[in-house]
Formats: sequence, C-alpha cells, structure tokens
Amino acid sequence: MMKYALLPFVCMAVTGCGLDGQGTGAADVPREEARMGSDASSLVDNAIEDDSAEARRDQPVDASMPPVDAGDPADIAQRWASALEARDWETARLSWGESGMASGLDAEEFEVAFSKYRTINISFGEARQEDTAGTLYYEVPVTMAGELENGNAYRMEGPLLLSRVNDVPGASTEERKWHIEMSDLRPRRVDKETGSIR
Repeated sequence: MMKYALLPFVCMAVTGCGLDGQGTGAADVPREEARMGSDASSLVDNAIEDDSAEARRDQPVDASMPPVDAGDPADIAQRWASALEARDWETARLSWGESGMASGLDAEEFEVAFSKYRTINISFGEARQEDTAGTLYYEVPVTMAGELENGNAYRMEGPLLLSRVNDVPGASTEERKWHIEMSDLRPRRVDKETGSIR
C-alpha cells in the first residue's frame, strides 16, 4: 500500500517561501511534499482499493491470537493533535505506525519539521470508519492552523487516516493497534491582514 507521510507545509502565508527561506510562487511545492495524496478520492477509499489486492485481506480472523488493546482511533487522533499543540514531538510521532517511521521522518526530522510552527491549533471534522475483512480504517478531516516562527499565519486542511489490522494470521501486535497510517494536509492561502482563508 502506498503511504503518504505527514510532511508539513511550512509556508502558508500570502507569499510562499522556499526551503532556503527565499520567496517562491504560491504554486511551488517542494518535491517531497508533492508525493502526498491525491484529491481524486479519500484516503480510506484508496486504502481499501489497495487492500483488495492483498491476500491477507481475505484471511479469517485467528481467534487463538492473544488479545490486544487496540485503543480507539478518535483517541489516537486526539493524542496526536494534543501532542503537536503541546510541542511534544515524540508523542506525536509515536502516534504513527511502525513506531513513528510511517510518518516518513525520524525523530530529529520530525522535530525540525514541526518546530517551524510557533503555534499549532488542530480541529477535527466528522469522521468516517470503514471495515474490510482484514483492516479497519478511520478517516477524519483535519484543520491545522496557527502562526509560523516568522509570525505569518498558516492553515492546512486535509484528511488523516488511521488503521488497524484485524486478528489475522501474521499480524503483529503493533499492526493490531490503531495508529496513523497517512495524511494529506494541504495548505490554504491565508490573508496576511485579516487571517482569513483566500
């Protein structure tokens, strides 16, 4: 399955800025950020479509597997958001699968990426949950807004996808717990004077 890591957009003000801090056009998007999801359909729809090709999807639940506290996807999403707002980068990163590696960033890279935000405020929209034979998905719209270190306002919107594997043969303990699998937060233009979206 293709995974889209949360590679945060750093320049959300009326005038964009490049990785070197120089001004660029608003359409310029760093190559690493361009690999995130498509607007064509939701992340959960894409994930389910990818899963349909995986053999494990059709395997029966293994009742002999030791029980695991899978947690609640809404709680995991809120833990991620609260950790980012509190600048607790380690907790935020560990909300992602593969012990944080599914974020696409190691611990130091994650901190560097998010420390560019002076303030982070995250809100959620109405979530959607889908179950397949092998995997459960939880997709929730996210709005992330605040101020960059340079004082400019930013705003990003897009889906956050969490998943967990059912108790199927070969599933690891970590896979059977809810975790963030991918996100597709994209920048919205913010009016520098009013702070409103343009």
